[in-house]
Amino acid sequence: MQTEDKQEGQSQWCLIGNIVAERPFGPEGSETVLGTKHFSPGTKVYCFPPQWGDGYEQIAVIGHHRGSKKFVTLVVNSKSVENWRAKVVYNPEVLRRLQKSDKRNWVSQEEVETFLESIHKNRS
Repeated sequence: MQTEDKQEGQSQWCLIGNIVAERPFGPEGSETVLGTKHFSPGTKVYCFPPQWGDGYEQIAVIGHHRGSKKFVTLVVNSKSVENWRAKVVYNPEVLRRLQKSDKRNWVSQEEVETFLESIHKNRS
């Protein structure tokens, strides 16, 4: 029975993206900043499914914080994320955060890929 418990949760499908290199900032987007306040450009983020019915404008994500390099769970604007893809997650800390969160989680590979298709359609 312990063997089954250990194997449960060793991987999970997830929507993954990277933090954009540059993004507009300030009044009317007059300035350009690198990454976000909490994430460096190119940081891989593990995205939760839609949580609030806002059209996925705000996303709960897990990623390495730019200051401490520890994993954090934060909400970011979807415009700050690019290079969307569906992948299997194996990192134990990310899996722990995904599975212990009070947020809704991805159920299957099909759910992630279907949602990924809708992102690509809406962004085109």
